[in-house]
Amino acid sequence: MSEGDGNICIPTKLTVEELRDELRGRELLTTGLKPALIARLDEALAEPGANKYCMAITKAEEKRRKRASNKKEPERGEYDTEEDFQLAWTKWRESRDNNNESVKRSRMMAKKKREEQERLHEEREAQNRQLEGVVSSMREEVRFLNKVLKTPELLDRQELVRLEELLAKGMPSH
Repeated sequence: MSEGDGNICIPTKLTVEELRDELRGRELLTTGLKPALIARLDEALAEPGANKYCMAITKAEEKRRKRASNKKEPERGEYDTEEDFQLAWTKWRESRDNNNESVKRSRMMAKKKREEQERLHEEREAQNRQLEGVVSSMREEVRFLNKVLKTPELLDRQELVRLEELLAKGMPSH
């Protein structure tokens, strides 16, 4: 920042990174802990004729400047010549078009991902229904085998045939 910006440098309000940037801008040593950096900058500001204004641009200011120049459509009154305005407007338009394409790609990818997740969900639901059927038939078999073990004398002819089929089939391979 320049003197005209009116941003008086107050070392205690700066981050370590900002302190180092200020010291670097004044060609002073940038090593040490925050208290040492503050003391060094205070000394530099106290010298006669020293620039009392912040020289380094803070990260927040830098982002704010970038954001404003990227997003805001240039206006004719902001430029000295028509050529400068056209150049700025073309650059802004390209930036907006690139951003729109990027958003479009991002939405398409999100849609594809959502559709793939829905497809997988439907597949797993079908698998679950199939497995529920297998589990249900296995429970029925366990109930039947419990009856065979507890009261074999009460089995009728149909149940004896079923038992023979189960024994012939063997254990399920699930």
